[in-house]
Amino acid sequence: MTNTLVNIAGKALDIVSTPESIRHLRQQEVITSRQKRKNRMLSSAQFQNGTAITKLPKQYSHQSTFQTFWKYTGERHHLKPKNELPYMLLDAHQLRQVSDELRITWLGHSSLFIEMSKQRILIDPVFEHASPNIVKALFKRNVSIPTTRENLPMPDVIVISHDHYDHLEKETMQFYADKNVHFLVPLGVGEHLEKWGVSPSKIKEFDWWESAAIKGVIYTATPANHQSGRTGLDTNKTLWASWCIHSQHSSVFYSGDTAYDKHFKEIGERMGPFDVAFMEVAANVKKGRGFPVENWGHMQARHTVKAFHDVKAKSLFPVHWSTYELFTHKWDEPIQDLMLEVKRKPISLLTPLVGQSIYLHSPQAKIKWWDEVNYLLEGSFA
Repeated sequence: MTNTLVNIAGKALDIVSTPESIRHLRQQEVITSRQKRKNRMLSSAQFQNGTAITKLPKQYSHQSTFQTFWKYTGERHHLKPKNELPYMLLDAHQLRQVSDELRITWLGHSSLFIEMSKQRILIDPVFEHASPNIVKALFKRNVSIPTTRENLPMPDVIVISHDHYDHLEKETMQFYADKNVHFLVPLGVGEHLEKWGVSPSKIKEFDWWESAAIKGVIYTATPANHQSGRTGLDTNKTLWASWCIHSQHSSVFYSGDTAYDKHFKEIGERMGPFDVAFMEVAANVKKGRGFPVENWGHMQARHTVKAFHDVKAKSLFPVHWSTYELFTHKWDEPIQDLMLEVKRKPISLLTPLVGQSIYLHSPQAKIKWWDEVNYLLEGSFA
């Protein structure tokens, strides 16, 4: 009788473990996840009729479609650096031992590898192109990625701010899909990840002001003033967010993409102060460059500095500049504008090379490497 039960149990286990049954269970898991997501969107104050509410003007540009296309494709040769920008190959040996102290590695654009309280955090990781494959040749990196996905130490947590191509890369999500990683994303973004093979059990979707603790590190999704979408047919179907990350000894703020707005003051009051604020700086959001208003969806330098003070951060780490030409300004215009603002009102500014791992008080954290690039490109050593 005992042998019979063992045989029956074994056969039952075989049935459950077949590829077809596993596929069925996964499909059911995804269906359940989609229904939960839909219900959360219906009850969220950030959504109306299935669409995330944005404060941005509906009209992106007063130019014609052809004029806009030409400005973003045909008039780009003078915007890029003449040579590839400098970077440091990421020292995998140095990062092998996870740091308890706050350690930061910029991977370019808005991609960050952060270590705090012995936890590895990967923010908005984009290793290749910041655009759909059909136009990827137009938006190549100005600086090489300092490591590969395979060589980067395995993150414990991946944090996503929104679903635009320069912040959410399909290939990277697929690479980490079967790894032991937590995926923290704004409400709705989990559907992309599920389509790319990430199990719903690994995904945590956040509405604004929601928090989750992972091994003593607290992650909170906070407001931003932006938009979302990847195809033109899914505009604002998912939420966007900034992020606050707190551990016992360190705290950081990541702005994501956002226009300047009153939400920064609220974040500072409720979640600050922070050791570091990773904030975007973009020079293109100025009148006369195809934007209906000056503060459209991104922050230029003076907004970045104002937001930095609002969130009560000690050091500013500018991101979202130099790696790609996503706008119509010269590659170093954002940082040059920012330096003018800092000259008027000094603040602690962190500007390491791409690939360079720094601690808050590292001397290398404050180098003006872009000035050296321009000095060389102007032929000063010829």
